[in-house]
Amino acid sequence: MIKGDTVHLRPFGLEDLDFLLRWNNDPEYSGMFEPLEPVSQEELEEWLPREKPGQLWYIIGSLDGEKVGQIVGRYQDDGSVQIGYRIIPSARGRSYCTEAARTLVTHLFASGVEWIVAEVNPRNTPSIRVLEKLGFKKIEYKERPVEINGIWLDGVVYELRGG
Repeated sequence: MIKGDTVHLRPFGLEDLDFLLRWNNDPEYSGMFEPLEPVSQEELEEWLPREKPGQLWYIIGSLDGEKVGQIVGRYQDDGSVQIGYRIIPSARGRSYCTEAARTLVTHLFASGVEWIVAEVNPRNTPSIRVLEKLGFKKIEYKERPVEINGIWLDGVVYELRGG
């Protein structure tokens, strides 16, 4: 478990099956800026106990134990780690996402990662605010890298270098 000031990050486990099944199949959770990728209970049951080399999958928990979202990291071939996050609708606007991202970033830099990247839809201002609060800088604009329901969306890549 990785502890932050107001959240903790715990690796996904079978005990998270109901939470992940509910929220990963809810279009409000993924929001209008990400594709909805429905998953079945059988797929989750098969996937959850497996090792995921090069990937970090965490449940974001409040200090009182409430599951409020998920944050992931994927090691890239260039040595960076790409992060992404989601917060359940009822927990949005309470700084859980910023604190979870700060906690993961601090952990990654302490473990020797030299830089972290994130790609976000340019209209997703809450996610952009999270990255900018943490000091991420915009480095690239991508035209149409993601398709959602037949509509191609642009992306903005942000990075944060360790010091």
